[in-house]
Amino acid sequence: MAKQNQKMSFEEALAGLEKAADILKRDDTTLEAAINSYEKGIEYYNYCFEILNEAKQKIEIYDKK
Repeated sequence: MAKQNQKMSFEEALAGLEKAADILKRDDTTLEAAINSYEKGIEYYNYCFEILNEAKQKIEIYDKK
């Protein structure tokens, strides 16, 4: 998924995270599906966090100028 993430936009990753969360919220989700969704959700979360952190750093650099 790492290679996929590099091509993925923030919005796509956020949608993936929301989808993973929706699966976890369902009552009929199996344990296996829940674990898979959790793992994918963590990957999406980390990817979104990375993008937001890079944006924050850029803003801080521009703010100092």
